[in-house]
Amino acid sequence: MSLLKSVASNIEKEKVLEENRRVHALENRLYLSRHPEQTNFFQNSILERAVNEVCTNLKPGSGILDLGCGTGYLSLGFLSRGYRLTGLDLSREMIQAFEDSIPATLKPQAHLVVGDVEEFLAQNRDEFDVIVLSAILHHLFDYESVLRKICARLSSGKRLLVFFEPLKQEIQSPIRFALHRTLSWLDEKLYRFEMNVRKIPVLDDEYHHSDYQRQFGGIDPIRVGEILRDEGLKVLKIEKYCARRYGLHAWLANRVLKTQNTFNLLATRP
Repeated sequence: MSLLKSVASNIEKEKVLEENRRVHALENRLYLSRHPEQTNFFQNSILERAVNEVCTNLKPGSGILDLGCGTGYLSLGFLSRGYRLTGLDLSREMIQAFEDSIPATLKPQAHLVVGDVEEFLAQNRDEFDVIVLSAILHHLFDYESVLRKICARLSSGKRLLVFFEPLKQEIQSPIRFALHRTLSWLDEKLYRFEMNVRKIPVLDDEYHHSDYQRQFGGIDPIRVGEILRDEGLKVLKIEKYCARRYGLHAWLANRVLKTQNTFNLLATRP
């Protein structure tokens, strides 16, 4: 029975991997246009803060590994600060878009790789000062196993940033949650109208299997923290917030409704 479960698990894992490869090939250069929740003014302030916190006391020329780098919206912040960057993504199309966006003066600092996270971790033996997980955990079949492998690569003083993961939510106020859902509905209506006007296809229906962990409600930061502590890391910060397509909606959700659907986490090995 355990053998059958193992075979079934491997089949499901490969299916998730292939779906992610297919969907992100469709995303290609239009990824950030389709995902303004990652680039609006409110989210940009969160991104800048996260990058600055990771880079605090980080020596010039330090090596950073960005797993799930996509088109580089997070990685470019590290390159512009003078750090060496290795970016990995499953999508060849998104890696090409990232490479094309890097200014010529920064290209020598960047090494971009097309590949699967687990295969990369098994084959690559380089040491990195920071490992970044860019909105990738919820795409993985077994994110806990991958997290443990990443922890094993971090020696004393090295850092880990988990960025922009869907938060497994707890509903504490029915009224606040209803307002949260109403704002979400408005956000999506405006988003779909904009995509229609700009003639950019919306790919929501393509994400059923590639956003694998969403079927379980997202990622639990408490569980992530438990895994990191089990592996000898110290959690420095967990930031929870509400991501929305548009900056004004994100501001309302965070400053007025005070709801949360996304988190970042910063950790280090003492």
